[in-house]
Amino acid sequence: MTKSDYFRVEQRDDATIIRFGDTSRFETDDYARLQRDLVTFVERELPRKLLVDMAQVAYCSTALINSLLMAERRVRGATGVMKLFGLNDYMRETLERLKLIGTIFSIYADEAAADSA
Repeated sequence: MTKSDYFRVEQRDDATIIRFGDTSRFETDDYARLQRDLVTFVERELPRKLLVDMAQVAYCSTALINSLLMAERRVRGATGVMKLFGLNDYMRETLERLKLIGTIFSIYADEAAADSA
């Protein structure tokens, strides 16, 4: 599996869970490395069910959204699904304004809801 300073990966039954670290102090280079690590992980592992824990993500940068879009496209291209959970109000509102919820991203309140949906 891919090692990243920006997220950790857990495997549970049929789901792969990515847990992002605290992004509150990220610089532009951090987002670039997170994107590279996330896309590399998804391309290598091709998870069938990818659950992404957003609970530690404080700020929704365009670089982070782009990273998620790239990961989602690759997961879907391999006939998998990607689900986001644990979004704070700011993240949810940002994705809603961009019309990404329900069209590209499926979001859930918590890990259990994402896993069972």
